[in-house]
Amino acid sequence: MFDLTELNSYRVAATAAWCLFPRDLDALRAAMRPAPGQVVHLLGHGCNVILARSHYDASHRFVCTRELETGLDVAGGEVRAGAGARLRDLCRLAARAGLAGLERLWDIPGSVGGAAFMNAGAYGASFYDVVADVTVYEPATDTVRALSREACRPAYRRTVFQGTDAVILGARLRLPPGDPSAILAEMGRIGKLRRSRLPYDFPSAGSVFRRPEGAPPVGVIMEEAGLKGFRIGGAQISPRHAGIIVNAGGATGTDILAVVEVMKQAARERYGVELVLEQVVV
Repeated sequence: MFDLTELNSYRVAATAAWCLFPRDLDALRAAMRPAPGQVVHLLGHGCNVILARSHYDASHRFVCTRELETGLDVAGGEVRAGAGARLRDLCRLAARAGLAGLERLWDIPGSVGGAAFMNAGAYGASFYDVVADVTVYEPATDTVRALSREACRPAYRRTVFQGTDAVILGARLRLPPGDPSAILAEMGRIGKLRRSRLPYDFPSAGSVFRRPEGAPPVGVIMEEAGLKGFRIGGAQISPRHAGIIVNAGGATGTDILAVVEVMKQAARERYGVELVLEQVVV
């Protein structure tokens, strides 16, 4: 039995009969060959995931890639980043090497693979702004290939990888030169800004929904609806940022999804929009 509590950033207590941690391509190939009837769930650093169950039986196979391809390498104006490396470590390495372009992504939790999967971003910047190509493993054909930035089809919190079984192995970034002290100073400013606005006091998975079209930001909608601080069980709309759900103590996946539905209904009633989950429900 595997404890998934530390493998999801909501810190929802859950267990699984199967959870594999491949460290190389051969181990990944084996991990991505489930037994008949098994469903495979990929986990990176678990920072954009809602675990809907308290236990996953043997019909579910979790493959956690946090130990897969964790290296970071700088060569001139390029950085090669393994999927298992932390995004924070990538930002820090680039800054110290005098390479700019990642400052606004500083302090976003999660892995390089997760950032490449969802096109992570903040304050007007996105991961694919600086991506040259992404290397993926495709289980269906048992092949490894590099996809150009264009082939990844990045958009707002979207890429071609969503809805597929492709496993991201790493990314190659092209970054412009900059003064390390100025880059680090900007990262410090961004870090302070994030911590002044976002709820770091309780476990969460960040923004719950994609930004809606034709309506204010989700947090504003929830404030207008009087839902700031609203709680079901241990899941609470953060009193600090109403676009984020936090685990205020003992939250289950059921609690979180119940709050998700309340937020969706509020957006429908006030603005006639259907909120789209940014997080992945497992």
